[in-house]
Amino acid sequence: MIRKAVAPDYETADVQRGPRSDNGTRHRTLEVKVDARGVESAIRLFKKLVLRDGILKELKRRSHYEKPGEKRRRKVREAARRLRRQAARQVRRDQREF
Repeated sequence: MIRKAVAPDYETADVQRGPRSDNGTRHRTLEVKVDARGVESAIRLFKKLVLRDGILKELKRRSHYEKPGEKRRRKVREAARRLRRQAARQVRRDQREF
């Protein structure tokens, strides 16, 4: 399955999903095409896509062994953060409606 990821004010990037790995995460192939704006623009777009995908964060996390208990605590922290952010977004959305 191929989908287009649109970055603001930049060229679109073709993003293709790969097969699932052993732990259930998806590996994505990021492809950025160089156009008339040049290589520097393509590199900036690639960096944005890598940052948005969380690839660097995952690499740092996998650089050392994570005990099962640590992994569980990290997942709980991430879920709590995600819920806080969703609640804050909902409050902002509700404020805009009035």
